[in-house]
Amino acid sequence: MKHFYIVICAFLFFSCASVPSSTATLTKEIIQESDNMHQLNISLINQLFEERKERINSFIDNKYTPALLKNYEKLLPDSLDYKKELPNILNSIIPVISHKKDSLQNVLYLQKQDVLNQLANNYTNYNKATTSLQNLINSLVKIKTTESDALLAIDKLTGDKVNFKKVENTITNSIDKTGDSLDKLIQIEKVINQK
Repeated sequence: MKHFYIVICAFLFFSCASVPSSTATLTKEIIQESDNMHQLNISLINQLFEERKERINSFIDNKYTPALLKNYEKLLPDSLDYKKELPNILNSIIPVISHKKDSLQNVLYLQKQDVLNQLANNYTNYNKATTSLQNLINSLVKIKTTESDALLAIDKLTGDKVNFKKVENTITNSIDKTGDSLDKLIQIEKVINQK
């Protein structure tokens, strides 16, 4: 995903195509929608794990507890007075049930936290990338607007007497030649420094 954003940024940065000012607004809307989607994902994860918690409670109440009670009943002697011993029996069974329930819900809680942490990390990385992209688009739009304003101001001052394309090509060629000359000077300097 990171490489995708780098390719997009490089393409936007090096392309000669103009970026409409509406692009900045569109990307802001997309970023806002991604914030909403992140909140929705958190809500869905919370709902999913709440449903799992209810399943654990249902399992404990409807399957585990009856099975545990049957096992305890088999262990009790027939001569036992159930009415008299019921509080003691319950005092020994309830901690086992509570421990099992707490243990299962703790595992579930740890899984939920792990999923939420992963989601938060992914969202943070996505947010950084989209913020960088938004800043790049804003800069491109600002450059385009400034360029258009400058060209209009020059055009008002000079009329149609200046060929801007020719001036742009001359400046570009000069920059390229200067870059080539600097590269040669750097190579010469490296050779001199090696001796």
